[in-house]
Amino acid sequence: MAELKRIAICDDEIGTCSDLEKIVLDFADRRALQIETEVFYSGEAFYRSIQEQCLYDLCFLDIQLLEMDGVQVGKQIREQLGNDKISIVYISSKETYAMSLFQVRPLDFLVKPLTKEKVAAVLEQFIRLSEANKNEFYYHAGKSVCRLYLDEIHYFACNGRKIEIYTGSGQKEFYGAMREVWEQVEGKGFWIIHKSYIVNTAFVSVYHYDSVQMTDGTRLPISQKYRKAMKENLTERYQRG
Repeated sequence: MAELKRIAICDDEIGTCSDLEKIVLDFADRRALQIETEVFYSGEAFYRSIQEQCLYDLCFLDIQLLEMDGVQVGKQIREQLGNDKISIVYISSKETYAMSLFQVRPLDFLVKPLTKEKVAAVLEQFIRLSEANKNEFYYHAGKSVCRLYLDEIHYFACNGRKIEIYTGSGQKEFYGAMREVWEQVEGKGFWIIHKSYIVNTAFVSVYHYDSVQMTDGTRLPISQKYRKAMKENLTERYQRG
């Protein structure tokens, strides 16, 4: 089954939102993709939604919005929320914004009127980049965005407000929550075994009822909450094998 993608559309013109949503959903049908859309008619409403932890993979964002315009929204997403994962596609009836968009690092810039061909080309680019990035893990270290390949990571450990990443070449850490880690690694060979541990199954050498042993000899506990799920995962894996 295709991975679900959530796409936001933000424009103060109802007709533009309606047309764009139809193009996106028609594209999803043609490509047999799982895509959900959500429409916003102001920059403030869209930004509030992201602040409330509504996660989108891509947004089509009009620049000429009242009060909080698209450029301001994009900068707030990148700088205030530290969200570099969402792909931003700006839309506008003018072509004179190139320099002001530089800091937001948009995926693309579309000039109205929008056509099926323009939007489809951007969606194809987005899907292609999503496929290329799905085996990578991103985290913030200070003001920098860092990247690790998933096959480098042995396990994640939560230590207070810090997340520790254990790899074959050493340990890295960043401030965050295990929920955010799971959003990036779910379905990619990682299992939650404890509220404080997420393991890469490729580096688990022995499974016990109440613990796992990693290939480097580290032993990590499986909490009672996750023992049943672990047993089901193992049973499913052996049946496939």
